[in-house]
Amino acid sequence: MKSNGLYWTDSNNNSWLKSENTKKQAEEKSSTMIDCRGCSGCSYCRGCRDCIDFTTNPMRYTGQIMGSRKSQTTTYWTVDKNQVTCGCFRGTIDEFEAKVNSVYSGHHHGVEYAKYIKIVRAIMEMEK
Repeated sequence: MKSNGLYWTDSNNNSWLKSENTKKQAEEKSSTMIDCRGCSGCSYCRGCRDCIDFTTNPMRYTGQIMGSRKSQTTTYWTVDKNQVTCGCFRGTIDEFEAKVNSVYSGHHHGVEYAKYIKIVRAIMEMEK
């Protein structure tokens, strides 16, 4: 973790504001993220190399600013697939829920993400 002006920056170029995070907090958050250095971006989500490249314009829902990174989480979906992008997390809504439960169990960020997941699942169900 290196000091980069107003930010702490990890070896994968993920950054956290110094005004909101100590070096130790930034290191802890960095340890939960995937390596996005090889990102090529896809046509809709601009996500990491493991993202689903949608062949049609997906529906999308972006939540409020939340979580440890104080950023927005977006879910993209079509009839047959879905993807959540949250920081460098890329995966299905089920995988996101499992990750949230394992990382934020009993934490207020977990409560925020759980509300987001509930809303997204309801919207996705209405759009079927």
